[in-house]
Amino acid sequence: MGKLIVQKFGGTSVQDHTSRDLALDHVQKALNDGYKVVMVVSAMGRKGSPYATDSLLSLVSSNGATKLNPQELDQLLATGELISMSVMLNQARQRGINVQGMTGAQAGIITNDDYQNARVLKVDNNAIQQALLTADVVIVAGFQGKTMDGHITTLGRGGSDTSATALGAALNAQYVDIFTDVNGVMDKDPKENSNAQVIPFLTYDEMETMAQNGAKVVHPRAVKIAMKAQVPFRVRSTYRTSDLGCTIIGSPKVYNN
Repeated sequence: MGKLIVQKFGGTSVQDHTSRDLALDHVQKALNDGYKVVMVVSAMGRKGSPYATDSLLSLVSSNGATKLNPQELDQLLATGELISMSVMLNQARQRGINVQGMTGAQAGIITNDDYQNARVLKVDNNAIQQALLTADVVIVAGFQGKTMDGHITTLGRGGSDTSATALGAALNAQYVDIFTDVNGVMDKDPKENSNAQVIPFLTYDEMETMAQNGAKVVHPRAVKIAMKAQVPFRVRSTYRTSDLGCTIIGSPKVYNN
């Protein structure tokens, strides 16, 4: 199958046609560099956007109350990423990219039954590996998986990060890129301090500590999975063509190389 990377794109990176085209520019660059790509996508936009997770939740809840049971609620919440995957699949094909699309379940992400906050138990990589024998890119709906008995689950807030590193670990990816609307992990909150700077390198432990303490750039579970598998990952901006200025997370030898 050759070299493979995972690229995850958050809600703001897939919210409209222009942003999706920028995301696909990054995919195309990776293809030009000789990689196969697994592209993980979040639901489009943020609260207020019609298919964002919070917007879907608001359809069936008032002040947090809903008549859906947890299993039924996950069936609804998972649709945001399914829409995003299908729209991105169509746009990629319009650009001539050889691509296939998959749900989290089809991609082999198996979880426990802690609905709305499920943990990944294992990833069966067979379906993606088979797809990549003929396709150059597989687009996977993030944030979701299935239980051992086939029920749809969602992985909690930031769950697409977890999807990305879990797939990266299962597929022995060279690395995982987490694309977002900031240039990397910042030393201060850029919304509060205009002098905030990108931190060029963090160890897994440092990134996990920051995530546990409230930094929302990468989900703590995603960091744990990457650390266990020793898969390096980067936090990058979708809106920058260069990979310079991003944050690399991994072991020191990865950064020094």
